[in-house]
Amino acid sequence: MKSPSEVRITFSETPDPRGSDIAVLDASGVRESAAVAEAAADEPNTLRVGVATLPDGGYLVSWKARSAVDGHETQGAFAFVVGSGPLPTIPDIGPSSPPPAPLELAGRALSFAGIAVVLGAAFFVLFIRPPASDDERRRERRLVTVGGGLLIAGSAVLLVAYGTGVPGRLLLFLVLRGLAGAAAIGALYLPERVLPADARREAIAFAGLAAGLWATLVSHAAASADPKYIALDFVHVVAISVWSGGVLALLFIAIPTVTDPRALGATIGRVSLVALTCVAVIVTTGTLQALDRLVLLEDLVETPYGIALLAKIVALVALITLGALNLLVWGPRLRAGRTARAALIRGVGAETGIFAAVLVATSFLTALAPPAQATAAAFDQTQRVDGIRIELLMPTTGAGRNRYVVRVHQGLTPIADAQQVTLRFTMVEHDMGEQELLATPRAPGEYVAEGSPTAMFGTWKVQTIVRLAGRLDTRALFTVPIANTGGQAAQVIDVPAAPATPVYRLIVFSDPAQPQSGAPIALNVVLIDPKGDPVVGKQLRATFSGPATAAPVDGREDAATLGPGRYRFDIPSLDAGAWKVTLSVGSEGSGTYTLDVAR
Repeated sequence: MKSPSEVRITFSETPDPRGSDIAVLDASGVRESAAVAEAAADEPNTLRVGVATLPDGGYLVSWKARSAVDGHETQGAFAFVVGSGPLPTIPDIGPSSPPPAPLELAGRALSFAGIAVVLGAAFFVLFIRPPASDDERRRERRLVTVGGGLLIAGSAVLLVAYGTGVPGRLLLFLVLRGLAGAAAIGALYLPERVLPADARREAIAFAGLAAGLWATLVSHAAASADPKYIALDFVHVVAISVWSGGVLALLFIAIPTVTDPRALGATIGRVSLVALTCVAVIVTTGTLQALDRLVLLEDLVETPYGIALLAKIVALVALITLGALNLLVWGPRLRAGRTARAALIRGVGAETGIFAAVLVATSFLTALAPPAQATAAAFDQTQRVDGIRIELLMPTTGAGRNRYVVRVHQGLTPIADAQQVTLRFTMVEHDMGEQELLATPRAPGEYVAEGSPTAMFGTWKVQTIVRLAGRLDTRALFTVPIANTGGQAAQVIDVPAAPATPVYRLIVFSDPAQPQSGAPIALNVVLIDPKGDPVVGKQLRATFSGPATAAPVDGREDAATLGPGRYRFDIPSLDAGAWKVTLSVGSEGSGTYTLDVAR
């Protein structure tokens, strides 16, 4: 390829240029690109970086990106060659998304705890048991003050964890979350004549709801930009906050101050009913979100995100068990006037401790990338065969040359010692024969192959075969739809062009998709009949007309035959501009392919 003037990378979320970078490095590791990556004006999810004129040789593009939505960071690398030269080896740069820093996890856990305490305490005193004594009111103020302080502290810790490069959107919502904590504390100390007690508690509840909303708007759900998942996440946050904060309020406000067993039993009954409602909401919203974020059921034990989710599920099961004791044992005993306070304190104390574990698991969940998080790949599917996870990624699903990335893992461990990784391609609609590509290692557990086996529009079966020492080959079959992307990358030409029913149809695409002047170009052609079956035994010829008078390929030269109905013209170079390529199928007719060559 010709030396590019810039490198662009498009992401699934809007990146923050201040926390992102694209570095173009030569074989010696010297940076050849501009020092700062910029947002592309015409594509909000794209970063660009200017590149100086590069001499022939191989170059490595190393990139990292910080999401402007939730602050998550990803990184990766790819290589290209200018002119002639070896393709650089892509180094092992670790996971595409680095593990979260302990400071970030701490900030998230403190923030979630603050939301739960503020919202749960406000709901408890508004709807379950309004304070009936000065002692209860003092305890209420202390609890809300702690909750507000946790919100402020959590927001501050996250700001420190993200550093000076925190995206503007994330900065805004972190500040708003801290302000919600400050508002909850401030509402406690307003005079009664300014804000009556009930209105004060409603203001505190509103502050808790606002803090939950600010957390949702920088979550995985917000990164998906789907209103349905944003709503599910917010309802999930509210439900678990009302439940966990309510249990803490029961332990800190009601149990120490309510001396009448029957009154305490009635309070336990109301808390249990609220908990049952919250459990139903949490299970429903959590399941719907998990179905969107997990690829396989085995993700629960084979991915960091899944393990954190499984820990949260196990903790919730334990909480439901303890809650059932409150509902079915301790509450009825207290309402009957029997002694059960000690057992109740032990049970509610255990619930509070488990809720703390849930908040820690949630901090991991929100900091880790879900297995099904959208990638830049147009095709990304995962299968699990004989205990091996095989993931196939393709950057485009258009007809033509493509890159096929196979990721192979066993549990959490990448398989880096596969003896061979093979991809076999067959078409569903027509018999195009079987084609095969061998993938080469690029990073631990990642194998890459390039070529143009999926050159025809339709449905392709891609079988990946992973050969490991001492065991039978592991095979996974993927179904990949190849679409007509139109434009220069692929064009459909009828031969001859005049009749209503063509004799033949040509599917033509260039390699590269954006040809550069002075660089080699290959024209790939698939020849099919009106039924869509490949045509064999024909001669294809090409005649060029365009900016230069000299034809780069002699019109009498036949195309190289690659397989059933598959041909290729190898062109040394073309001048920049618009070219018309007349493709003749023997003496039976011809069609015209348009080719734009960039400078």
